[in-house]
Amino acid sequence: MERDRVFLVGFMGSGKSTVGPLLATRLDWPFLDLDSMIEDSFGGPIHRIFAQHGEPFFRRMESDALRNLKRWKNCVAALGGGAFVDPENRLQISKLGLSVFLDLPLEGVLERCPPDGTRPLLKDPVSVRELYFSRLPLYRLSDFEVDASLPPDTIASAILEKARLPPSPRHTAIPPDHGR
Repeated sequence: MERDRVFLVGFMGSGKSTVGPLLATRLDWPFLDLDSMIEDSFGGPIHRIFAQHGEPFFRRMESDALRNLKRWKNCVAALGGGAFVDPENRLQISKLGLSVFLDLPLEGVLERCPPDGTRPLLKDPVSVRELYFSRLPLYRLSDFEVDASLPPDTIASAILEKARLPPSPRHTAIPPDHGR
């Protein structure tokens, strides 16, 4: 398994876009947000892609963006909540690097993600619950999982430890001088 790419997997609100930059900084790697890359490519927000073209169109864009990550080495990538659901995407991810499931209980998702229209699949608590529990077994196919209810810095540390990735020397804590 390659260890030069780390893919953060999880449901909406699990902290992928928050933890990703912290982890990338510790590794001295670039951070890539797949949803942002899709928005840049499309020229508009994801909710507009869904409204104008539907979910299947968005999922094709998502798979294309994921395949384009082959060009990147030594990077941390946050995936959209549905990217890991597609078996072809999971296969691609397993070939490219390490997948880490940021596991946030449903209650945490509902607290972090208000239904404000920016997340097209977040319509009401009942549909969110159904979607969450349908995706959960697939997320658990990741290489390992980390409790996403912990503070973001703690999550980044847990990923480094579990993946056995050495932090960049520039970002390693230096012990105090102890009076020298």
